[in-house]
Amino acid sequence: MISENYPIIAIGASIASISFIRTLREQGDTRTILLVHGEDRLPYKRTKINKNMVRGFDKDEFKIADEQWYEDNNVTLLFDRVIDVNSAEKIISTKSGKVFSYGKLLIATGAMSVVPKLSGIKTKEIFGVQNAYDVDQVLEACADKERFLIIGGGVEGVETADQLTRKGKQVILASRMKQPLQKLFPEALLNVLVEKMLAKDVKLFSGVSVNAVQKCGDVYKANIQGQELEFDAIIACTGAIPNVELAIKADLKVERGIVVNEYLQTSDNDILAAGDVAQHARGVVTGLWHAAEHQGKLAALNVLGTPEKHTLPPYRLKSEVFGLFMFSGAYELVIPGHHEVIEEKQGDIHRFMYYADGKLLSSVFLNDKERAKIYQQALFEQWDKNKVNKELPLPPKLSFSFAMGS
Repeated sequence: MISENYPIIAIGASIASISFIRTLREQGDTRTILLVHGEDRLPYKRTKINKNMVRGFDKDEFKIADEQWYEDNNVTLLFDRVIDVNSAEKIISTKSGKVFSYGKLLIATGAMSVVPKLSGIKTKEIFGVQNAYDVDQVLEACADKERFLIIGGGVEGVETADQLTRKGKQVILASRMKQPLQKLFPEALLNVLVEKMLAKDVKLFSGVSVNAVQKCGDVYKANIQGQELEFDAIIACTGAIPNVELAIKADLKVERGIVVNEYLQTSDNDILAAGDVAQHARGVVTGLWHAAEHQGKLAALNVLGTPEKHTLPPYRLKSEVFGLFMFSGAYELVIPGHHEVIEEKQGDIHRFMYYADGKLLSSVFLNDKERAKIYQQALFEQWDKNKVNKELPLPPKLSFSFAMGS
């Protein structure tokens, strides 16, 4: 039994969905939209969640928009979970028993944490930081736990370690990688990060896999690189995989993620996918906020009949951890020894600028926060070296302000 028909339905209240809706409205589309959100709060900026563990946060503190925005934009926001998509009949079903039909459907269900299987303990004993509920659970645990094992040396792992040390907790970070964040920064910058982490008494273990944990009462133990370590809680930051469950039920083409073409269209003409759940050319799954936002816009343009091709803009990451501002732009494109690199240091600013055929290919740096947007522009526009030196000189150009005396 179909309870209601919607010309457009979006599943998953990520930035991809919000960008999708915003673009439709900016382009003059007024059709009613159903947005199905499976969490207990207004759609929020996920990137803010584990960056604010020190002080905690209110339920709707990081909301993307307030309730009035959805009402003003003719969006029905449904707090429920979609459990099935029938693409043949063009209907979705929710956990609460509701059934809706659609004309066009956007799947933006994001990614879900990879929870490692550790012998000796149950999976439910391992915390994650993928969403607000996960972080709420960690914050609750922090109240009476002092020693944390973090498994994973990616962005989430390092940011979580930073937040816990700020709360005065003892942190062990174990990673398969040689250094934390090694896929995003050259070794010289990572050495600075490692020094900062060690100065905060983070115990770093690199090139290791944690496979077994022993539980002794309320305390956990593990042998890592020959050391017997004790801790009170385990947080897994071991990556995420696209949440393709609904796509499989809808009989869409799925590989790593939901396979889409350059216009964000799936194997079904009436279903689009965007954000962390979508798989692009060459098997690419982007996994970044700005990339998801861009894809939501392109999905909307497809629905409007004015499609634009997805060109996979350069990745960029900004993170403030252990007293450092860290920026990585398009570093995944760098081939060591192949591309021209210019390394520069001035004060606490340390940067690497990579060039291909004289054009800026990638930029990574520490502590030039005030000019981060200019670096982004330089990457998108592929500035040449002369323009980089003119617009982004080291040391930065001084700016002056004059106060008027009385």
